[in-house]
Amino acid sequence: MINGLLAILTGVIVLFPFLVTVVFLVVMRKRGRAPASEVGRAADWTTPFLFLSVYFTSEAIFHVNTAFIIIVISIIIALLFSTNERLKEKEFQVTRFFHKTWRTYFLVLGVAYVVLMIIGIVLKIVQYVK
Repeated sequence: MINGLLAILTGVIVLFPFLVTVVFLVVMRKRGRAPASEVGRAADWTTPFLFLSVYFTSEAIFHVNTAFIIIVISIIIALLFSTNERLKEKEFQVTRFFHKTWRTYFLVLGVAYVVLMIIGIVLKIVQYVK
Protein backbone atom coordinates (compact mmCIF):
# COMPACT_ATOMS: atom_id res chain seq x y z
CA MET A 1 0.00 0.00 0.00
CA ILE A 2 2.78 2.42 0.89
CA ASN A 3 4.64 1.54 -2.31
CA GLY A 4 1.52 2.25 -4.34
CA LEU A 5 1.03 5.63 -2.69
CA LEU A 6 4.67 6.54 -3.25
CA ALA A 7 4.39 5.52 -6.91
CA ILE A 8 1.29 7.67 -7.36
CA LEU A 9 2.92 10.63 -5.59
CA THR A 10 6.06 10.32 -7.71
CA GLY A 11 3.98 10.06 -10.87
CA VAL A 12 2.00 13.18 -10.02
CA ILE A 13 5.15 15.16 -9.20
CA VAL A 14 6.84 14.06 -12.41
CA LEU A 15 3.76 14.77 -14.51
CA PHE A 16 3.05 18.11 -12.84
CA PRO A 17 6.41 19.45 -11.62
CA PHE A 18 5.08 22.90 -10.87
CA LEU A 19 3.14 21.39 -7.98
CA VAL A 20 6.50 21.25 -6.21
CA THR A 21 6.82 25.02 -6.70
CA VAL A 22 3.33 25.68 -5.38
CA VAL A 23 3.73 23.38 -2.38
CA PHE A 24 7.13 24.92 -1.57
CA LEU A 25 5.68 28.45 -1.69
CA VAL A 26 2.70 27.45 0.48
CA VAL A 27 5.01 25.86 3.07
CA MET A 28 7.22 28.96 3.12
CA ARG A 29 4.16 31.15 3.58
CA LYS A 30 3.05 28.99 6.54
CA ARG A 31 6.54 29.37 8.04
CA GLY A 32 6.17 33.15 7.87
CA ARG A 33 8.44 33.86 4.92
CA ALA A 34 7.30 36.01 2.02
CA PRO A 35 6.62 33.85 -1.06
CA ALA A 36 8.13 36.51 -3.34
CA SER A 37 11.52 36.09 -1.67
CA GLU A 38 11.34 32.30 -1.94
CA VAL A 39 10.47 31.96 -5.64
CA GLY A 40 14.11 31.34 -6.57
CA ARG A 41 14.47 28.53 -4.06
CA ALA A 42 11.19 27.05 -5.24
CA ALA A 43 12.56 27.07 -8.79
CA ASP A 44 15.71 25.35 -7.55
CA TRP A 45 13.66 22.56 -5.98
CA THR A 46 11.47 22.19 -9.09
CA THR A 47 14.29 21.90 -11.65
CA PRO A 48 15.13 18.19 -11.10
CA PHE A 49 11.47 17.32 -11.49
CA LEU A 50 11.36 19.34 -14.70
CA PHE A 51 14.26 17.30 -16.08
CA LEU A 52 12.28 14.11 -15.42
CA SER A 53 9.00 15.56 -16.61
CA VAL A 54 10.37 16.83 -19.92
CA TYR A 55 12.01 13.47 -20.52
CA PHE A 56 8.91 11.40 -19.75
CA THR A 57 6.53 13.76 -21.57
CA SER A 58 8.61 13.82 -24.74
CA GLU A 59 8.97 10.04 -24.52
CA ALA A 60 5.20 9.66 -24.25
CA ILE A 61 4.42 12.03 -27.12
CA PHE A 62 7.12 11.17 -29.66
CA HIS A 63 8.08 7.63 -28.56
CA VAL A 64 11.75 8.60 -28.85
CA ASN A 65 14.40 8.49 -26.14
CA THR A 66 15.29 12.15 -25.60
CA ALA A 67 17.62 11.75 -22.62
CA PHE A 68 20.71 12.28 -24.77
CA ILE A 69 19.28 15.47 -26.28
CA ILE A 70 18.36 16.87 -22.85
CA ILE A 71 21.83 16.08 -21.49
CA VAL A 72 23.59 17.62 -24.49
CA ILE A 73 21.53 20.81 -24.27
CA SER A 74 22.27 21.01 -20.53
CA ILE A 75 26.00 20.64 -21.17
CA ILE A 76 25.91 23.28 -23.92
CA ILE A 77 24.14 25.72 -21.58
CA ALA A 78 26.73 25.04 -18.86
CA LEU A 79 29.60 25.55 -21.34
CA LEU A 80 28.14 28.84 -22.57
CA PHE A 81 27.66 30.13 -19.04
CA SER A 82 31.12 29.06 -17.91
CA THR A 83 32.73 30.69 -20.95
CA ASN A 84 30.74 33.87 -20.40
CA GLU A 85 31.55 33.93 -16.69
CA ARG A 86 35.25 33.40 -17.36
CA LEU A 87 35.40 36.17 -19.97
CA LYS A 88 33.37 38.67 -17.92
CA GLU A 89 34.89 38.22 -14.48
CA LYS A 90 38.49 38.18 -13.35
CA GLU A 91 37.84 35.42 -10.85
CA PHE A 92 35.58 32.50 -11.75
CA GLN A 93 32.91 32.18 -9.09
CA VAL A 94 31.70 28.60 -9.04
CA THR A 95 28.62 29.16 -6.88
CA ARG A 96 27.46 32.04 -9.06
CA PHE A 97 28.02 29.91 -12.16
CA PHE A 98 25.99 26.99 -10.75
CA HIS A 99 23.25 29.34 -9.58
CA LYS A 100 22.84 30.98 -13.00
CA THR A 101 23.04 27.66 -14.83
CA TRP A 102 20.48 25.96 -12.58
CA ARG A 103 18.02 28.84 -12.94
CA THR A 104 18.49 28.80 -16.72
CA TYR A 105 17.74 25.08 -16.71
CA PHE A 106 14.53 25.91 -14.85
CA LEU A 107 13.49 28.47 -17.47
CA VAL A 108 14.41 26.36 -20.49
CA LEU A 109 12.82 23.20 -19.08
CA GLY A 110 9.73 25.11 -17.95
CA VAL A 111 9.18 26.41 -21.47
CA ALA A 112 9.89 22.96 -22.93
CA TYR A 113 7.39 21.41 -20.51
CA VAL A 114 4.63 23.86 -21.45
CA VAL A 115 5.31 23.43 -25.19
CA LEU A 116 5.31 19.63 -24.86
CA MET A 117 2.04 19.70 -22.94
CA ILE A 118 0.41 21.87 -25.61
CA ILE A 119 1.71 19.60 -28.38
CA GLY A 120 0.50 16.52 -26.51
CA ILE A 121 -2.97 17.97 -25.94
CA VAL A 122 -3.29 19.10 -29.57
CA LEU A 123 -2.16 15.68 -30.85
CA LYS A 124 -4.67 13.91 -28.60
CA ILE A 125 -7.48 16.20 -29.77
CA VAL A 126 -6.56 15.60 -33.41
CA GLN A 127 -6.38 11.86 -32.77
CA TYR A 128 -9.78 11.93 -31.05
CA VAL A 129 -11.41 13.92 -33.87
CA LYS A 130 -10.17 11.45 -36.51
